[in-house]
Amino acid sequence: MSQRNKPFDFNQFNLYIKINMFINARSHQKFQRIAICLALVILLFLSSLIQTTLFDFDLQVASAENGLKSGSQARVSNTDGDGVRLRTEPSAKASTILTLSENWLVTIKGGPFTDSQGNTFYKVDWNSRTGYAMTQYLSYAGKTSTSTGSSKSLPIGGQVRVSGTNGDGVRMRQQAKTSASTLAILSENYLLTVMGGPFNDNNGNSFFKVEWAGYIGYVSSSYLTTAPKNAVAGGGGSMRVTNTDGDPIRFRTGPGRSYGSNGYVYEGQVLKLLAGPFKDSAGGQWYKLERNGEVGYIDGSYVRRTDQAATTVSSNNPSRNINSSAPAKAQPIPAPASNGPLGQRIANYAKQFVGWRYVWGGHSPAAGGFDCSGLVYWVLNQNGVGVGNSVDADLAVGSPVPADKLQPGDVLIWSNTYKSGPSHSGIYLGGGRFIHAETYSTGVTINNLSDSYYASRYYTARRPGA
Repeated sequence: MSQRNKPFDFNQFNLYIKINMFINARSHQKFQRIAICLALVILLFLSSLIQTTLFDFDLQVASAENGLKSGSQARVSNTDGDGVRLRTEPSAKASTILTLSENWLVTIKGGPFTDSQGNTFYKVDWNSRTGYAMTQYLSYAGKTSTSTGSSKSLPIGGQVRVSGTNGDGVRMRQQAKTSASTLAILSENYLLTVMGGPFNDNNGNSFFKVEWAGYIGYVSSSYLTTAPKNAVAGGGGSMRVTNTDGDPIRFRTGPGRSYGSNGYVYEGQVLKLLAGPFKDSAGGQWYKLERNGEVGYIDGSYVRRTDQAATTVSSNNPSRNINSSAPAKAQPIPAPASNGPLGQRIANYAKQFVGWRYVWGGHSPAAGGFDCSGLVYWVLNQNGVGVGNSVDADLAVGSPVPADKLQPGDVLIWSNTYKSGPSHSGIYLGGGRFIHAETYSTGVTINNLSDSYYASRYYTARRPGA
């Protein structure tokens, strides 16, 4: 049989077809894999491009909102007066270079930077000191801002004086805001040291951080004025001796118990204030005062500010009465009147004792004098009104009386004199006057209810027999 007449081999043809189909399938799969890889590469590139664009957009928005960029000014804020740490690195764990006080101005040098805990920082410069401060305590202050944000500028480390309080004093607060707790009431003319500021609270009130007698707090800038370098701390005015329980207090040669004594001062005595307070080694406060031209120091626990004039002391001997107008011994006392209104009889009888000595615990003429409740005790009991010998007992006499309804013979009570709470008593005479055993320096005397010391401490009144 010839070659050309050889029959067609279908088996071979089928094998050829299958081989071609296999080859084509493998090629198609390879192409698909290549296409998928290319698609993934493109998607990754696009994703990276989108994220970068969005990140840059966020930074641009943030920069536009807070204005913090290299070369701009930022103000330390929202620290509640505590300031913010300037750190060596952009991390909350980095060392502190110094503390930037509230309202201080810094220059942005770079940033923001984020630490491992998610805190953001800006690189800033303050007074040629460069470091990193947390973003949350920085606010945009412009490119050329130099103001501290307060209408008043007081030198850090300088002396300022309390003023403009109308004698009421100003509150030293724990934080730079009007809602903060009060540490102390600083009296008019007190001298303070400025430690920082000004700081503004959310209501726009301005405060300075100050130090006084070891206390550190915040005082409204409205009541602070710059004091000269040679200003005397706390100088000016008078101070009243109080809280002595009737005992004489040493008038020392220096601010501390280790100094010698230059005589004594007594309950109720008023001295001229020269300076203070000064702190001794134990942290106690002392005031420098003048007594009859002599200068000495008194423990701050026994003196309080007063607008009364300084009193004259006739003797440094505590065994002698320092009020020359008081009698040296008890004088004969007439019996109280037996007719007329009870209140008027009480008032008239009490006036018989004007000029008598102040004697701690004295409650009868036999003692040679009276203390405040002792005078009330003697006068009322002699007029048939039973009462004990204490201010607490005076509070239980008769019935309460409004201040605008006082009548002669009413018992008056004051608080916060030599101790807190009800602490002094006397008898109303009429016409706005009252009689009481006041102090060692004044003895039994008559004063006006309108006197600022007594008006500000008035507590209540009681009507005997009512």
